[in-house]
Amino acid sequence: MAFLSWHDRYRLGHAELDAQHLKLFELVNHFDDVIEMDMPAELGRIVDDLIAGATEHFRFEEAVMEQIGFPDRSGHCRMHEELIGQLRQTRTKMKAGGHVSAKSVAMFLVDWLTYHILREDTEFKAYLQG
Repeated sequence: MAFLSWHDRYRLGHAELDAQHLKLFELVNHFDDVIEMDMPAELGRIVDDLIAGATEHFRFEEAVMEQIGFPDRSGHCRMHEELIGQLRQTRTKMKAGGHVSAKSVAMFLVDWLTYHILREDTEFKAYLQG
């Protein structure tokens, strides 16, 4: 069973955004799988992939928000910057060999992804459908 399961409640109704969110879910699940396999060196690569994937996704999402005229685009963009900053800080700690619990990183990723989709992205869902 997947660590993080995709449900219809995460769908925004935009095929590309939904596909990108699903890809991020898959990366988080892969991170958890690698924890269970006890492959710490691989964890850093997955976080790098998450940073790259989230950055690409956020750029696309921000462009969509601009196209649909979402009024709080600037606030949403700031949240994106903060999230990428948190991911980069985590990765820096991992590289430096600092104490970073892989399970706490996994839980952060789950909380970040689900909260962002269900709370933040849902705010512009109506604009996508309008």
